[in-house]
Amino acid sequence: MRNAHYLNMGQHAYMAMPFYIDSKHQQNLPPHSPRNSIATTLDALKKIEIIVSDGCLNHPDTLTEDDILAYALALLQLRESAGAARIERLMNACDALAVTVSTLIDDRANASPAKCEALARFVVHARDMILMSENEPTECVIPPLNS
Repeated sequence: MRNAHYLNMGQHAYMAMPFYIDSKHQQNLPPHSPRNSIATTLDALKKIEIIVSDGCLNHPDTLTEDDILAYALALLQLRESAGAARIERLMNACDALAVTVSTLIDDRANASPAKCEALARFVVHARDMILMSENEPTECVIPPLNS
């Protein structure tokens, strides 16, 4: 699992993590389908929705370090789920929002109503990105040329 240092990175590197599954255990794995990836991404987004619905972002002066870290961890999980679902636009949005979360981790005194509103508003935009990606065609079919 990544830590808060990841939120401070301006650039990110994509790394492959090797793991091995023998053939008898591979049969027990759930099928990896775009529909499952979308569902996992929506579940990750629900964790952020729960944090936002708690109301801690409505009053920046009452925002605790635990609230910020919970949001940061949920954001990281959402980004990883978006990566598995190949929703690049949502991954980029998570990276952009991570900068704001990182500044709040460093200093809670930076919590302004505008920053907290951006954190809360992100949920709506993230849901739209997920739903839009679900409706995108998975393959591009080029029609044959009429000669």
